[in-house]
Amino acid sequence: MAYPDMAMYKEEIKRCKRLYKGFSEAEPFIEAVCDAVERFFKDNAVEVLPVFDAEEAEEKIRKGESVRIAPSMDPVIAIGLLKAISKATTKANPDLKNTLKELNSRYDQFLDAHTGQVTKDDLTSLRDSLIKDNVLEKDLATFLFSFLLSSLYRQQLDSISEVLRTDLWEGGDCPLCGVKPHYGLLTQEEGKKQFDCWLCGTVWEHTRIKCPYCNNSDHERLGYFTLEDNENCRVNFCQDCCQYYKIFDTRKFHADGKVVLSIHNLATLNLDLAARKEGFTPGSGLEWVNDSELEKLDRQN
Repeated sequence: MAYPDMAMYKEEIKRCKRLYKGFSEAEPFIEAVCDAVERFFKDNAVEVLPVFDAEEAEEKIRKGESVRIAPSMDPVIAIGLLKAISKATTKANPDLKNTLKELNSRYDQFLDAHTGQVTKDDLTSLRDSLIKDNVLEKDLATFLFSFLLSSLYRQQLDSISEVLRTDLWEGGDCPLCGVKPHYGLLTQEEGKKQFDCWLCGTVWEHTRIKCPYCNNSDHERLGYFTLEDNENCRVNFCQDCCQYYKIFDTRKFHADGKVVLSIHNLATLNLDLAARKEGFTPGSGLEWVNDSELEKLDRQN
């Protein structure tokens, strides 16, 4: 079965509909993208795996160094998947029809300029250029490219993530790919804090009272807030570095088995807006709030 398992994603969508007010409106949008990713991987095999030495990886982690494994990708596969995701997004939102034409043109230009393997940085640069040139707003660009990159990374790194010695890791960044987290959860059994890498899916425990971005552990400089209509998720913030991440309390909704936090993240973007309103930026670098929304908030204040 191709990874990610979209049947599991769709079950998580149903759970999020029950948990989060207003998420029903986004359901067709996200489900269309899940279907597109599933169809793409059924028709296109991604076989090239990055070199991985388990003993070397364990030694790096023992030294406090992330493995920072970064698979190279066939640009035809990467852009093909990106086109499929963009098309599905447009199908769910016909107002993006003209945008899709411009996107496909820019995607073809990227292919012309990249004949060899491409990296996450290459695709991130493409995303940034689309935002800079006003082809996409930040939230849609983040949605398209985070879905693209996480699908490609998980397709190639899932088997590695399962054998990585994450129990040896105490860092704030992902022990496998090295990116900063955007969300995590509190476990049902002991209420431990776990991060779930938005990019490769690696899960690791982290000290509950500690900022993953600047390592601040002064409880008086760390805090969190929730919204009245959503206590399943809270925004954890650090007053030293002024950054935030989201934590989902699985003890409140009694999830069985693995929780697909990427869907919960999409169901709670109002919390990202609330965090930005309070002056905190996402430590992950994933921008889910548009400049226009922030300007509107400034005018209201």
